[in-house]
Amino acid sequence: MAGRSDEDIELAARQLRITIGIDDQPRPDMTTVIIKLKDHGIIKNYVRVPDSEMPNDEACFDSDERLLYIRESTFCAASAMHTYSESERRRARFTIAHEIGHVALRHEGTRYRGTTDVLAKKFARQVGPDERDAERFAAAFLVPAHLV
Repeated sequence: MAGRSDEDIELAARQLRITIGIDDQPRPDMTTVIIKLKDHGIIKNYVRVPDSEMPNDEACFDSDERLLYIRESTFCAASAMHTYSESERRRARFTIAHEIGHVALRHEGTRYRGTTDVLAKKFARQVGPDERDAERFAAAFLVPAHLV
């Protein structure tokens, strides 16, 4: 099954940015983005999961429950300026944007992002179209063409 076109992905990212009121922000605060997703009814809620309960994954989205689960350290790294390295903050922001991609693109099932995802990619012949689309969405959401 083929994924979506680049234009479709960019349009979905831009439409979500407009819907939650951050289209003019070059680097939106991801905590604010999550709260706005909840406030707009796009997700039911988000859950900050202790690292010990999510040791191999950084986040996941459950489409049936419309819940976004985020490992505590990932949630904190996405917003903390001084506690985490730039690399950790970038990865956390991308992880959250990737999961938001699953939400915006209406992927079904529970999606995980983290070390198990990395291992799965390493051993899989091909990453599924939904995962590729979520990665492309994350890039378009975090670095929108109209603000570059």
